[in-house]
Amino acid sequence: MTILQILWNDIFPLFAFIGCGWFLDSKFKIDISTYSKLTVYVVLPCFVFFSIYKYEPHPQDWSLVPAALLLMVLLFVLSGWVAKWLGLSPQDKADFQAISTFSNSGHLGAALVMLVFSHDPFVVNGETPYLTTAMGTMAILMILMNVAVNTWGGALIRSDSDKRIHLFPALLKMPVFYAVLLAVLVRSSPFRLEGTFLYPVFTHFDGAFIVLVMITIGLQLHRTHLTQVNHFNVAAAILKLLVSPLLAWLFITVMGQWSPEASQVFFLYAAVPSSLTLVLYGIEFRSDPQILTQSVIFNTLIGIVTITAAIYLARILFPVGL
Repeated sequence: MTILQILWNDIFPLFAFIGCGWFLDSKFKIDISTYSKLTVYVVLPCFVFFSIYKYEPHPQDWSLVPAALLLMVLLFVLSGWVAKWLGLSPQDKADFQAISTFSNSGHLGAALVMLVFSHDPFVVNGETPYLTTAMGTMAILMILMNVAVNTWGGALIRSDSDKRIHLFPALLKMPVFYAVLLAVLVRSSPFRLEGTFLYPVFTHFDGAFIVLVMITIGLQLHRTHLTQVNHFNVAAAILKLLVSPLLAWLFITVMGQWSPEASQVFFLYAAVPSSLTLVLYGIEFRSDPQILTQSVIFNTLIGIVTITAAIYLARILFPVGL
């Protein structure tokens, strides 16, 4: 029954919104660049700002950052070995490593964590006491992944190595980067949003984030069709969807100092499928991004099953004291 509840409460709502995006694009040919700009420049920065503003971290939870970095490095190294074993070309090897290393935590992962901690068994007397901690933790991990995808991941996908010098200036143009700085400054000051007209404005971005991001993913999926499954797709999916959460579980077990909520979030963060941002880089910088896009879509579809299992396992492995 628990698996069915997870599907009903956590997975199906996300894919209902994704289905809306798929339908809208097939019916009206939506301008996806408008949706992406609205997400990147408005919804995501406001969402990240408010999540960090409300976040009251446990001191030990800050060790999640080096753990997340180490996880990416290990996945990058492992995927390099597997790519060599598969006999991939240098370009395909770069794609394979990017798909195996970088996740869609900035969109799918954040929306997933919000849903998971917004209903039973994490509701107490009609309140969601664990949601703020979970979303604050996810915000930190999400920012880290977004930075990595748009620098390290972008460098892997770009076929022209000379363009990598432009990655750092591009990072400074990311609105989410300044949302983080602003949130830290506000939290450090005596000023408080509570009681101002801004507080209810920011609370509405939680719901807007899920709806807009999931619809945008649906638009992207509609424009990228899965036509074949090969050893490239399967190997990348195994690394990202199975090996990654296994490594996360090992980190949590060895370190043993994170709160149960943070442990669950880190485990789910590691289980999220590959980043759809890689598809956009592939379209822009590759003459034939077919292998890249096919693998990301395959990764996302298989993720329906593996994410469900990850939510179930997270509750068993890292129970919250309800």
